[in-house]
Amino acid sequence: MKNNYNSCSIITVNYNSFLYTKNLIKNLEYISTKNFNLFIIDNFSDDNSYQKILNFLKFSSKNIFFLEDNKILESFKKNNIFLIRLKSNYGYSAAVNIPLNMNDKIYLSKFFWIINNDVEIEVNTLDILKKEYIPNSITTPMVYDLNNKNNIQSLGCTVNSLLLTTKNLKNLNNFNKIDYISGVSLFFDKNVLRINGNLPEKYFMYYEDVDWCKKATSNDIKLLINTNTKIFHKKNKNIDFKLKFTSILNRLRFCLKFYPYKIPSVFIYSMFGLIYHFIKYLLNLKNVK
Repeated sequence: MKNNYNSCSIITVNYNSFLYTKNLIKNLEYISTKNFNLFIIDNFSDDNSYQKILNFLKFSSKNIFFLEDNKILESFKKNNIFLIRLKSNYGYSAAVNIPLNMNDKIYLSKFFWIINNDVEIEVNTLDILKKEYIPNSITTPMVYDLNNKNNIQSLGCTVNSLLLTTKNLKNLNNFNKIDYISGVSLFFDKNVLRINGNLPEKYFMYYEDVDWCKKATSNDIKLLINTNTKIFHKKNKNIDFKLKFTSILNRLRFCLKFYPYKIPSVFIYSMFGLIYHFIKYLLNLKNVK
């Protein structure tokens, strides 16, 4: 086991998105600190993107690295990069939890940084996050729009107290209103992991970050924005109906877990939202035809 007190495990998930993952790998080559491990978890992509990543990194049979986890189909390691392919698409949380479960087993990192693969990172971002990290916190850089780098995308997020819908904050004056930090970027240390545990896997995708941060605040873990650095995230303007349905279903799961008395209002609102998005989906199909 390699013990490196100030190292960081950077964790990202690939699913049918080779170009994003490739750009992130190239981006990380230029950051100022090299004291990190990069974990790329492929959630059983079906578009050949996993094979493309394998070829891009020039992994071969010499780089096979055995990991004990029944979700893993195969894994490779070269220098500080791990590439792990899962046997199925187990969802976002299950994928990022794979490296979290490895800490203290095959390596020892002080910090963890879960990031989307569709982000661009500034040269000194990781250095700043480590040097300015406040113990017992989950933090993130300011998140800007990759397509328009002057536009703030997120300075933390809020949850509507009645309907449990979510919203990105974009004003520096609203830091005291943060309910959760988006899963686009979650930076924390091993003590937070020990206290708060892994990300919840029952959500598959959406609301796992809301749940995990809700649990964190109940454990007196602070949610912070580091205003001295930023990342740039590609905003997905068109989310298909299946993902909208997943988000609505997970809102209900979150409600049932933390606010069961709000089920009537959240359920009614969610059903109206589901109908709206289904009609929109049908209209889009008609326009395509």
